[in-house]
Amino acid sequence: MKKIRIALVATSAALFSASYASACAVDGAGLSILSAAFPAVEALQDESAACGAATERDQEHKDKINAALAANPSAYNAVLGANSTFTAANSEGLVAVITDVPGVADLPTSMKVEQDGEVVAIAVGANAQHLMVRADVLEATGMDMPSTYEEVLALADAAKAAGLMEYPLTGTYAAGWNLGEEFVNMWQATGEPMFVNGTEANIQNDAGIATLNMMKELTSRMNPDFLTFNSDAVQAQFEQGTAGIANLWGSRAQKVIDGGAALGVEVVMGSAPTMGGGSTPASTLWWDGYFFAANQSEEDLARAVALAIDSADADMLAKGDNMSLFVWMMDAYEATPAAAGVFATAGNGVPAYPMYSHMGKMHTALGAELTEFLSGQESAEQALADVVAAYNAALAE
Repeated sequence: MKKIRIALVATSAALFSASYASACAVDGAGLSILSAAFPAVEALQDESAACGAATERDQEHKDKINAALAANPSAYNAVLGANSTFTAANSEGLVAVITDVPGVADLPTSMKVEQDGEVVAIAVGANAQHLMVRADVLEATGMDMPSTYEEVLALADAAKAAGLMEYPLTGTYAAGWNLGEEFVNMWQATGEPMFVNGTEANIQNDAGIATLNMMKELTSRMNPDFLTFNSDAVQAQFEQGTAGIANLWGSRAQKVIDGGAALGVEVVMGSAPTMGGGSTPASTLWWDGYFFAANQSEEDLARAVALAIDSADADMLAKGDNMSLFVWMMDAYEATPAAAGVFATAGNGVPAYPMYSHMGKMHTALGAELTEFLSGQESAEQALADVVAAYNAALAE
């Protein structure tokens, strides 16, 4: 198996060092970059767009990447993605090696995603899902910031009993990718391997049942529409004051803090909770960054890499609230209160998202096959069997 290496998060505010050119040192005309649409990557895309590049921003971008990069020439010169989207594209041979592209050698080690000694991506930020709780919920219930999911359930029940909110707890349980990620997060807390003997699924066991049962307990405290809630919806619930407890992406932390401030309340950030007496946070550590199409000319590849480096610089961080949108990997980054949850989760030993070529197939199967269990239509055992069957079928293809 190919080894992917990257240093993701340090515990000090001064994380990394490097120097980059000023804004628009690169002409982006004719280049195209695909990304998701959350605030941190939009800040990067704004920089590239200002330099003439075409930028496509789509929360469902992961569904486009492989087909787009497989075209010759590729439909996009670069993708602003993450662990999972990189792995899916790289396993198909669609990602360019950039070790010898000008500017890459000058990047700090922490920004270089390496595979077998070659640089294959540029990491610009670290991300993880972690606990966010309104301070007034803690104060009204007299409870401390939860450190376990059992305590999260108790806090949600106490908040509802106190009449604070009908559904104080929320989460990214939308059917599909989000739901699959919630299972992966919770599974990590069990400490068990998801695969054995290479690609053999290892979820039809007590750990798998415990994972599903905790997910069901959590969703029983959420709005009945939880299977439609993605990150945008969860952020909106905080901003509207209809929810006050969530395990949400660190890249949303500043927006959640701002939403609370608009309502006159503080939002506290903490580590992702543990489960069942374990010590591993129920989350995964991610890198977000640029990877580049293999199917493009050497000239366009060099320009795309230069534009990515130019976009992820001190000028971008200095604009608006960009500094607080992410745990950035650039030299000018200064940790803000919004980064506290990512640092806490990383400090508690959260594992990285599994970067196996077959992980995408498992993630897809989880997102598609768990809805019937969470809606009370089948048992945990049947749901896990359905996941494994779907995974095995995809693997056979």
